[in-house]
Amino acid sequence: MTKQTLEQEYQKKSDGSIVHETAPVASQPSLKFQDPSSVNGAALVNESSVSKSIGWGSTFNADDSDYVPVSPWAPIALCMGLLGLTGFIGYFGLYVAFFGIFIGIGAVKQIRASGGFVKGTWMAMLGLVLSICNFCLGSAKMSYDYQHEVPAGYQRVNFQKDVAEKQFVFVGGYRKLAPEVASVIGKKVYLKGFMYATQATDGLRQFILLKDNGECCFGGKPKSHDYVIVTLPFLKSSADRPAISRRAPGMSVVELNEDSQKKLVAKEEYQDEKFQMVTRAFVGMVAVAGVLEADVRAGTGGPRDDFEYAPVYKMKNVELVEEAWTRF
Repeated sequence: MTKQTLEQEYQKKSDGSIVHETAPVASQPSLKFQDPSSVNGAALVNESSVSKSIGWGSTFNADDSDYVPVSPWAPIALCMGLLGLTGFIGYFGLYVAFFGIFIGIGAVKQIRASGGFVKGTWMAMLGLVLSICNFCLGSAKMSYDYQHEVPAGYQRVNFQKDVAEKQFVFVGGYRKLAPEVASVIGKKVYLKGFMYATQATDGLRQFILLKDNGECCFGGKPKSHDYVIVTLPFLKSSADRPAISRRAPGMSVVELNEDSQKKLVAKEEYQDEKFQMVTRAFVGMVAVAGVLEADVRAGTGGPRDDFEYAPVYKMKNVELVEEAWTRF
């Protein structure tokens, strides 16, 4: 009896343990642990190909997030090409275009040699092409302007080199002109210089032409060989306007009123004309065409300052005043 009872209890315990071991547990997920050393390269998942979720439910691949920077030389080459456009109006732009060519070539080589680490080839190429076109076309335009800016019948004279730098020759205390300068006195010449700053901006009949912009823009008193007194002519009628003056947009003919005519009676050059040529003021380099005259006795007998700064050079009946086509 006792033995049978013990066998039944043992059977119940055995049956309960079996059920307990084989019964599934839904609340605890099964976890698998794998030794990293047993994982081969084929079993790894490439993270770059995993689709990741970003804001608002959209997805992107990690491959699309690769960023290739633009080479800093590419925008520099483009800027140089754009700045080189000023070569059509001045020689400074030609210098910019010239250096822009080398910068553009260097930028293209640097981008191609990077192996894809930087981009901007088309930007650098565009800057290079612009620099080449600006330099070539700008140089051609400037050469054409230089060859055609001097009116027919006039002689080109470099004010600074051919007149101002020659100064004067003193013989026995008397002022004389240098032989090179004396050879152009009384002839029709084409000079370039800068207007002395005045308050008037239009309607100028007379002005001072300086050899450079140092004294016209930064003050100072020019010496006798550094400036020319320029005077425009009186006209009997508006039809007497010089033909070459028509190419200068800043020149015009104005009619003199009675008060102006009375004030001009004392002037030697005035002979009862009713019209006069005038011009507007220019900030940059200006070109003047007329007959160059000289009075070496100007300021003689007065104080030394009057003699040193006396107006020796004059240009009367000037037929052309315009903004210079070229700066040399």
